[in-house]
Amino acid sequence: MDSHDANRIGAAILLTALAVAGSVWVGRLAVPVAIPLRPAFALPEPPDGAARPSIADALAHADPKAGQALAARSCTMCHSFTKDAPPTVGPDLFGVAGTPIAGIPAYSFSPALSAHRSELWTDEALSTWLESPARFAPGTRMAFPGLPDIRDRAAIIAYLHTLSDGGHLP
Repeated sequence: MDSHDANRIGAAILLTALAVAGSVWVGRLAVPVAIPLRPAFALPEPPDGAARPSIADALAHADPKAGQALAARSCTMCHSFTKDAPPTVGPDLFGVAGTPIAGIPAYSFSPALSAHRSELWTDEALSTWLESPARFAPGTRMAFPGLPDIRDRAAIIAYLHTLSDGGHLP
């Protein structure tokens, strides 16, 4: 390869880099980086008379097997579901439904969750926690973003109900 070919290759690389940089610059001018003051469109709101489905209604149709699969994907990185298992990143969740919040003695809970120690893990509390741990206990150490779908939360809660010495909580 002579110097003439090397110059052509160098010029092609330079022109390509300038074209890419120019495209990025034009793209930033065309699409603003700032968040708009109002949404581009509004999502439809349910009618005023329509109530959100309750966790009790969702639990009536929940499948514990689906909850087990969802918990395996979402929770097992930090939690175990085996009786008397030691805490990992988070506490063992065997038998947690119906017990006091932050009441597992072998685990050190965050102050945010310990503030709920006088409450129980009812179906409603579990649903609220699973929907958004950070909203349930601001300042919690749990980094899980939550499950927005009430059916997913109900399935996990139905699965948690099967994790007890009695096999199912009433």
